[in-house]
Amino acid sequence: MLRALNVIWVAFMVAGAVFTYALKDRAGRAADHVMELRRDIAREKDLMNILQAEWSVLDQPSRLQDLVQRYGSYLHLAPLDVRQLASIADVPDKPIEVPGASLDRMITSGVGKAGAAKPIVAKPIVAKPTTAQAGVAKPRPRDVVAQSGANP
Repeated sequence: MLRALNVIWVAFMVAGAVFTYALKDRAGRAADHVMELRRDIAREKDLMNILQAEWSVLDQPSRLQDLVQRYGSYLHLAPLDVRQLASIADVPDKPIEVPGASLDRMITSGVGKAGAAKPIVAKPIVAKPTTAQAGVAKPRPRDVVAQSGANP
């Protein structure tokens, strides 16, 4: 009995060691992933700084003026006139469109025009009784009067 208990304890210790090793390995992989993410973030920040520096060089007014003089005739560029500037009050309001208005115009576009096709008027559909309904007895007039509560 004591020997079986020792074997169980050894099995528990081996299982604990395997579990501890697996946990340590998973933690190491997570730390490696975190370090990789930090390297990627640092790389992206460096690239952003480089792009901002390039943009500041490309956006210099002297460089843009040289480009305008060089390619102005090809692009048909003209200097900005002060009279071309406007305030927000000078911009007209956008007309309000009702969502169904375009559909209404499409439906009524042919109405009232010469030679326009006449509208098709649908005839009411009357349901015919089926054979099952035909076998049901219709109430007699005195039964209807008795159901309505009136005296015969």
